[in-house]
Order: sequence, then C-alpha cells, then structure tokens
Amino acid sequence: MREVDRVLVEELGISLARLMENAGRNVALLARELLGGDAAGAHVVVLAGPGGNGGGGLAAARHLVAAGADVAIALGAERTSPATGEQLAILRRMGVREGSRGEPDLVIDALLGYGQSGAPRGEAARLIEWCSGRPVLALDVPSGLELETGVLHEPHVAADATLTLALPKEGLRAPKAAEAVGRLYLADLSVPATVYERLGLEYTSPFGRATIVPVAASG
Repeated sequence: MREVDRVLVEELGISLARLMENAGRNVALLARELLGGDAAGAHVVVLAGPGGNGGGGLAAARHLVAAGADVAIALGAERTSPATGEQLAILRRMGVREGSRGEPDLVIDALLGYGQSGAPRGEAARLIEWCSGRPVLALDVPSGLELETGVLHEPHVAADATLTLALPKEGLRAPKAAEAVGRLYLADLSVPATVYERLGLEYTSPFGRATIVPVAASG
C-alpha cells in the first residue's frame, strides 16, 4: 500500500486530499448503515490521528455533519500532517466540537493507519482505552493492530466493523486480528488499474456494483 500511495501521488498526481475525500465519504456511508440507515441526530465521535488515516476520518466527520449527525472530534496528537491539518481547519471553521465525551452511538477510529508500529502511546492510547465497550468503526485497520507483523498490541481497538481501503491487507487476517477487526469491508479509493499494473500486480476491480463490499472471513 505504501507503493500504491506513492504511485498515486508522485506518478499520477492524485493528491492526498483527493484520497482522503474518497476514504471519508466511504466511511460516512458505512457509518450511516451501522447507525441503522440514518445518521441524522446520531452522536458520533471521530478519533483522528496526525496522518492520512486521521485525515480520512476528519473528512468523514464533515460528511456526517452534512448528513445531520451530532459529531465531535478527538485528536490523538497535537500536530498533524499538512493535508490532515486542512481537514481539521475546515471542521474548526464549521464549529465542530472537540473532545471525547458522552455515550456516542458510534465511534470512528482513525487514529493509526497501516504504517503503525509498536504499541499505541500517549493520547492515542488514552483514546483507544476510552472507546472500549463502545460501538466502533475502524478506518483501514483497528488502532493497535500492527499490519506488518500481525501483532495485536495493548491497548487496541476492538471494532464492530473495519473499513479497509483499496486492497485487503493480510495483517487483518492474522490469528489474533479477528477480535479487533470485527466485520470486514473493502472500500473503493478510486485507484486506477494502471497503478497495480505498474507494480506488477494482477487486478480485477471488485467495485463494479458498489463502492463498499464485504470481505469474507478467512479459513
């Protein structure tokens, strides 16, 4: 996925902001389903990290606000990447509340992406512990699950559902991953087939009928 992102941005000129928008819209669509088909009036808390994963979560927050949800955002780090900072600035101009409070109808975990390494620390770890026992939709990978090794660290998110992006990741099927992943879905990030061709990968799009598709459990 690092190579997919690199080709998208550096060779095709598809900006990170565009990728975040695609991720965020899909998260908002699945969140609506998990909320019973209607986001209006639902209380949603988005936990957002400093990188691209957090940017996708913040874009989802904006879409859910537009759908009538009561949305709050909680940041896992004080500083963000430039693209994620743009998403955050928009929400602040919109007056979206900040902080993890109350009993949300849904928590969106966008703290740590596919590049996470080692156990979560600091504010990210505190937010992961806060969402324990609450309904959670994880973006791309539950925070605390290290995809490179398949290790499930403490603390970790135990999601009801995970919406992974573009391609399924093998680490999501690691032996201990099921308790963190929940129901697994795959979302269209609008990656052109030519990207996979450049990487020598055979690819047939699974998104002919829908932009979000369920992924069957392994084994």
